[in-house]
Amino acid sequence: MTEPQVSWKALHRDAAVVTPDGGERGRVVEVVGDQTADIFNGLVVRVGGIERPGYLPAERVRGIWPDRVEVDASAAELEALPPYEEPVVERLVPDDGFVTRLRRRLGL
Repeated sequence: MTEPQVSWKALHRDAAVVTPDGGERGRVVEVVGDQTADIFNGLVVRVGGIERPGYLPAERVRGIWPDRVEVDASAAELEALPPYEEPVVERLVPDDGFVTRLRRRLGL
């Protein structure tokens, strides 16, 4: 009996990253997404001896189990992944006129 797949929310950190040839080529460092909106963006993976983790978009993921994720990327593609960069979080402040006046006064 085959183990059923799970949601991206149930994927464990350090899960194996498995390529189409069945080889374990890396480990999940982080799952990228918005749990509140249930949006899965991708995975941050560490491959072999590469120091910096790379970003693998969700479109490249073919199956998710708690301890492994199967991807459609080859080992060479995983090694060439672009580095993962944390998204910039901005806090928007409602402008009631006071903020605009203060910024002008401060020269911002």
